Amino acid sequence: MKKLVILLFCLLLVACTLVLPDLENGAIGFNTSSYIDESDGTGYLTFEYNGRVYLPYGIQNGKLKTKDIDKCIGYIIQDENSSSVVDLDNKDTRIYTLTIDKENNFLMEYYIGTTLMNPKMFYRAMDTKGKDINIPNYIDTQEYNYWN
Repeated sequence: MKKLVILLFCLLLVACTLVLPDLENGAIGFNTSSYIDESDGTGYLTFEYNGRVYLPYGIQNGKLKTKDIDKCIGYIIQDENSSSVVDLDNKDTRIYTLTIDKENNFLMEYYIGTTLMNPKMFYRAMDTKGKDINIPNYIDTQEYNYWN
């Protein structure tokens, strides 16, 4: 009976695990840059996709399902966890598009490495500031000054 309970628990964990798409062929190696908010001097990590600059917006809040993730479009070249040392072979910090967001107003960053409890970070296109856009319900704004 104990083995059955353990087996059922393991199956439940697998069933609840978010399965993310792998890197696409021709995946983009995103270079990062910094944006300094003139109102308060806060610096933000940014990257560009399809001519749009993306700035941090929020983190995951609530249930994010496999069907919510469209595809993995690339990876961050700069490994921010290694004292800003560029590692061209490290493709573990991935960028994903969202199924519900066909305009790509938001992109998700996720580190697929071995660190436990990696947060999913959402970036928002800077050209959407002040616009009434649909914000997926699983994104929790972190009240960055730029977006206020």
